[in-house]
Order: sequence, then C-alpha cells, then structure tokens
Amino acid sequence: MIRVRFAPSPTGLLHQGNVRTALFNFLYARHHGGKLILRIEDTDQERSQENYEAAILQDLKWLGLEYDEGPDRGGELGPYRQSERGRLYQQAMEKLRELALIYPCFCTPEELEAERRKAMATGKPIRYSGKCRELPEAERQAKMEAGLKPALRFKVEREIVKFNDLVYGEKIFDTLSIGDFVIARSNELPLYLFACAVDDCLMQISHVIRGEDGMSNTPRQILIQKALGYEPPSFAHLPLILGPDHALLSKRNGSMSVGELQAKGYLPAAILNYLSLLGWSPPEGKDFLGLPQLIEAFDLSRVARSSAIFDWAKLDHLNHVYLMKLSETEYLSRAQAALAGSPADSGGLSGETLEKVLLAVRPNLRAFSELPGWVALLGGKPQLDSAEAREVLQAPESRKVLETLAALVQNSESEMNPASYENLLEELKKKTKVKGKKLFMPVRVALTGGVEGPELAALVTALGKTQVLERVRSAFENLQHEKPH
Repeated sequence: MIRVRFAPSPTGLLHQGNVRTALFNFLYARHHGGKLILRIEDTDQERSQENYEAAILQDLKWLGLEYDEGPDRGGELGPYRQSERGRLYQQAMEKLRELALIYPCFCTPEELEAERRKAMATGKPIRYSGKCRELPEAERQAKMEAGLKPALRFKVEREIVKFNDLVYGEKIFDTLSIGDFVIARSNELPLYLFACAVDDCLMQISHVIRGEDGMSNTPRQILIQKALGYEPPSFAHLPLILGPDHALLSKRNGSMSVGELQAKGYLPAAILNYLSLLGWSPPEGKDFLGLPQLIEAFDLSRVARSSAIFDWAKLDHLNHVYLMKLSETEYLSRAQAALAGSPADSGGLSGETLEKVLLAVRPNLRAFSELPGWVALLGGKPQLDSAEAREVLQAPESRKVLETLAALVQNSESEMNPASYENLLEELKKKTKVKGKKLFMPVRVALTGGVEGPELAALVTALGKTQVLERVRSAFENLQHEKPH
C-alpha cells in the first residue's frame, strides 16, 4: 500500500512551502488509494512548542487536507510525535552499536570548525576527518571518565549511493564527499536525520515526498536504513518555491502563514488550487481544479524540476474565481464574518442595504480582506480630494453631467435598480450630449470618490435613490467652488 507522510516541525507556523508539500503528499495518497500519515518532528526540544503543533493541526483541518494517522488520530504504527519515540531510536542505535557502525566523537565545535576551514582552504570536500573513529578504547574510557560527553557518529565506508528520484531521475552520491556524520547529540538524543530515517521505515512509508532542500539528507538516510536492514522508501523531491524576486520564498519577499492567508480572506480551495500549480502542471492545461479534480489528475511524473515563482496576482485571480462561485448565502456569511473581524467603520450600513452593498462589490473583490475598505468607502461620505478624483471632476463636461443627473434622479418616480439606472443614463446622454468615459467617470467619482470600483448599476441599487441623489449633489456643489478647466 502507498503510505506517505507529512512531517512538519512544530518550531513555527505552516507557510506556502510546507503546505504545498502536505498537499502533494495528500494528492498522491488519495490518487493511489493510499494513506497519509502526519508525523510531528519535534526532536528540536528547545524550539518545539505545543501551540505550533496545535496550529499545524488546525491549519490542515481548515485547508481540508485530511490525514489517516497522526498524533490526534492514533494508528497502529505510532506514536506520531518523535519526542515520544525515544525507545525506538535507542533500539536502532543499539543495533548499530552491535554492528560496530557507530562510535563516540569527542571533537569540540572549535576543532570541527578548524577542520572545516582547513578543507575549504585546500579545496577539499568539507567532511569529518574521522579523528575519533579509531580512538583506542582506553582513550575513549579516559575521556568518558573525565566527564566528556560524546556525540555519536555513523561510520561511512567508501561507496556509491544511487537512487531513482521520482522527479529528478537517477541521483548518484559518492560517500567520499559525505564522511562519518553525527546521528545523536552528546546526550544521545537523536538528530532529525536519524529519527526521520528510522521512522520512515518503522512507519512503513513507501514514498518520501519532500522539498528539494532535503535531497542532501537522502544518501545519509539510505545508508542508515540499509545498515538497519530496511529497504529504503522511494523518494520524490519537489522544486523549491521562490519569491517574485527569484530568491527563496521568505517573510521578506512574500512568505505567509496559513493563518495570515486566512486572515487576508483567501479561500482554502483557492490556496490549494494555486499551490498545486507551483511545480506541477495539470493535464490539458486546466488552471481551475478543486480537490476532487486534483486527486484524479495528480501524478509525480508531471512535477517540474525547475523552481516555481510565487505569483500573488495569480493567487488573487484564482481566489476571485472561487469567491464568485460561492452561493449568495455562503458569500454573505463569509463577508459578514470578514466585517465582524475588522475595525473599519461600516458607515452605518446594515441589514438589507449592507447586503446589497456586499453583493455590489463582489465582482471587484480579490479577497475578503478588501471588504471593510469597500464598505467604509460606500457607507461613508465619498472623499473627492484625491488627484484622480479632482482631475475627473474638473473636466469641462463634469459639471453638466452631475447637474443634469441630480435633476433626473430627483424627478424620477422609479426606485433605483439596474433597469432604471440604464434608463437614467440614456436620458443623461441625450440631455448632455456626453458619452463614454466623460459621462461615466464623473458619475463614478461622485458615487464612490474613486475612479475604479463596483459596477455602477449594482452600486446605485445598493445605495438607493436618496443616497445617490445626496452624493451627486454633494459632488456638484463641491464643483461650484472650483474654476472650470
């Protein structure tokens, strides 16, 4: 059976990169009828925090990435936190000790740094010299009795390690460039490298799907797994995600936690859809794929080898599409929630009027986080003092357009709706002999204070006749104090 794992460290929040790793593991498992295991890799006890683990579980739930085994679900091959698997690591270390494949290393950080600098200066591979490998037993005992606490190193013999990466093809590593490596700290707590290699075998992981930055660990983990008598899993390394500046995605150039994406009003479906396109190309070039479609289409053979560039405009576009697909009821529910969590002033809009405004601005939204700004804009008095607004209002035709529109609205017996608005515009064109942008832009600026915004027919319906008349008159009166250009 296909068994894959998502193995985050609870030393921080989930960001775009590790969410994509979780997604690809999820899709691969579901596509093949396999299982996804969540393993919490908390070997770094100083930095690991329970609140980060709780956030990881919550984020996966919010995104809809359901796993089959994990710390909160259990399973036959647990525990699912590395901090609870110490006995298993000790057993593995004991086996390697019996096979004379590990040894204590008493080298200090200063000695190791000196070795590193010497290797760099002479152009040799940076690897451990093996200084403690053949240390006489008597000298080892003397160091132990003196209170020195050694790290444990794995013996690496000269060989070629090969594996077929399911993304990058055949990979070949010469162990000459690796050297003996540390698998446990001086307190015999296992390093991530060792714990991960042991866990993947004990949890019967069939495929390790992770970021390309884990590639250098792979030959070391294969050496450990083979030494313990296990068949290593298959490996697939995913291309890295870069920021718009082509540097590794980080906080500086656009990396965001799942919580931050959620707070900005991005929908889970849009996030997953977009992340699926970073380094993977769907068949037939389709861009809009929900989870069921992604599960059906996903295959590692379509994962690219080149790094992917995170494009916020593309995510915004996808989020807009998914936002427009929501039912009116769900959209209004999410919109109200977005407003409730915002300190922005709604300008007194409420009830049916607020709902009309929310629906009117919907086609202009990229994310729900933009709603409070729209509501504050449309609920309050339009600000007409921006350079763009002044330029539109000071155009020669604008006075005539606004004065005529105010009269037409006042004399109209119809309530504001798309049909009556279109009739008003036709009448306005006839009376003013103005058309195109010279007609529409003064109206937009008068109603919103800006040169961009919601469709005007929907907006006037939401505002109602009284508000429309008040705003048009206010803009016209504002112009009375201006000299025409």
